[in-house]
Amino acid sequence: MSAVPDDPVPLFRAFAREATPTAAAIMLGVDLRRLRGGMPAKVAAKAIDASVSKISRLERAESPPDIRDVLTLADRYGVDLETRAALERLTIRAKEPEWFQPHFNDCTAQWLRRLFGLESLATDLMNYESGVVPGLLQTSEYAREVIRTGLHGCEHAEVDRRVELREERQRRVFGQACPPRATFLMDEAVLRRRAGSDQVMAGQMWKLLEMSDLPHVSIRFVLEDAAIAANAASAGSGSMTHLKFGLGGPPEMVYLEGYEEASYRTKEDDLERHVQLLLRLSAEAAASRAESRRMLIEAFKRFTV
Repeated sequence: MSAVPDDPVPLFRAFAREATPTAAAIMLGVDLRRLRGGMPAKVAAKAIDASVSKISRLERAESPPDIRDVLTLADRYGVDLETRAALERLTIRAKEPEWFQPHFNDCTAQWLRRLFGLESLATDLMNYESGVVPGLLQTSEYAREVIRTGLHGCEHAEVDRRVELREERQRRVFGQACPPRATFLMDEAVLRRRAGSDQVMAGQMWKLLEMSDLPHVSIRFVLEDAAIAANAASAGSGSMTHLKFGLGGPPEMVYLEGYEEASYRTKEDDLERHVQLLLRLSAEAAASRAESRRMLIEAFKRFTV
């Protein structure tokens, strides 16, 4: 299952460098679930004098792990010393702050934290946006307009910090030595939908042109008359992101964001359904890279006249 082309990719990213705290927590949960095997969750819960729901939250990386609980479970599961040490390392890493917490914790939405903590580790990223240019591709000026109009009445200082957060996020994903192979799909209307002045829009179109020149980045536009595009809207997804990771890394996932809610899909059937929707958008509804570049050039000229 893949929402990206089958070109060579860096498969060993997870081993090549240290996992992020978010990735460590997820990998820890996956390992604990695997090691528990057929043991009932209530038996594992009794070992750490906890509820079944705590075991479930730990295995789904929904609560911070406690080192004593993890080591007690490791002993209960009868793991060897090497595995026990690996679980301990993951636990310690999982409890460390994420990159955005020291300076941007108060302006990072709760539902974005898992995405922000994982995307820099991805080997493959495919994103669909129906309304605006994706955050990973926005210029500072365009981002400022999008944030300002979305947060009516907010202080300039808050807008500035959110723009800075967006810039740092971009650096962490695309400024690294081995960035993910990324495909961005946007509705054609994004080329005309204003966010600020002609100058702001022209600058944004130019940045998209520059990004489209990178060998690991593909930017394509979903045509307005494509029937499959309506399926994405009916799925309640103004935004969809599919992330894949290297060997030994977290399981692949899809992040969905609508107007008032966001969710992460990792269960096989649900994940597959959304990945297939992205594949169909790419195969049946999106213009080619060359045609999309031509559309971008036309949009740039339109805003510079």
